[in-house]
Amino acid sequence: MKKIVAFVGGVLLSVGSLSAQDDSNVFNHLGASVGVGSTGISIDIATNITDYVSVRGGVDIMPKFKYKSDIKINGVAERQTQYDQVRAANPGLNLPAVTFPERVDIEGKLNNTTGHVLLDFYPGKSIDWHLTVGAYFGQKKVIDIYTTDASQLMGVYQYNASAQREALNFPKIGAQLGDFFLEPDQTGIVNATVETKSFRPYAGIGWGRAVPKNHSLGFSVDMGVQFWGTPKVYCQGQELSVKDVGNNDGGFMKTLTKITVYPTLTFRLTGKLF
Repeated sequence: MKKIVAFVGGVLLSVGSLSAQDDSNVFNHLGASVGVGSTGISIDIATNITDYVSVRGGVDIMPKFKYKSDIKINGVAERQTQYDQVRAANPGLNLPAVTFPERVDIEGKLNNTTGHVLLDFYPGKSIDWHLTVGAYFGQKKVIDIYTTDASQLMGVYQYNASAQREALNFPKIGAQLGDFFLEPDQTGIVNATVETKSFRPYAGIGWGRAVPKNHSLGFSVDMGVQFWGTPKVYCQGQELSVKDVGNNDGGFMKTLTKITVYPTLTFRLTGKLF
C-alpha cells in the first residue's frame, strides 16, 4: 500500500508541477475526483494534456471484505473405516486415534487495493465520450483463504503424516475448494492464497471529463477490464495444480481461477481545482 501511494504521488507531483508552469492549453488545469465501483473507493488527481487527451492517477481502496463458509472433506467415511481397521489389525504401527470431520469452517478475505495511471482519449474538444488505456498495479495476493479452527483438521494432518511415514497405501485427505486440493499443515491449519499479476494493463471506455471543462463539478463513468492473467492458488506457500475430485463446493473458486480479466466499473464525482 505504501509503495502504491508513493508511486502515484510521484506521478501526480510531476503532473501538478507541469500544470502550474504552463499557460498554454497543455497541462493547464488540474482536477480531482472520488468514485466508487468494482475496484472499491477510487481517489484520482488528473490533468489535461490537450483537449483530446488527459492523464489521471490515483488509488483504489478495496475494503477487506470477509466471507465465512464451510467446505466438504472428501471421502471421510470410507477413510475413517479403512484407517480404523488397519490400526486395529496392526497395533505395532504408530497410528494415532483420529477422527475426520465431514466439513470444515473456512474464512476468505479480499485484499485488492491498487493504484492506477490512466490516459483518456477524446474524439473531439466538446465530446465527453472517451477511450481509456493504462494500468492498475498492486500486490499479487488478492484473496486469503484459511481455516478458523485448527482442531478440526488436526486429525487429517495426523492421518496423512502417518500414512506417509508408515508407507501405507492410503490416499491423502484434504479440503476440496473448487478445483484445488487443500492439505492442512502440522498445526492443523489450511492457509491458501489466490494470486494474480501485480501489474495489470487496462482498456476501457467511459463518459465524462477527468477535469471538467465548463463547470467546477462533473460526473464520469468508466467501464473496462484489467488484464490480470490466470489466477494461481497457493497453499502453505506451494503453488497448487488443478485436481478436481468431483466436489461441488467452491463454485466461486472454480469460476475465479478461470477468469483472466477483472471487470471494472467506476462512477466518479469530478472537480476542477484550477
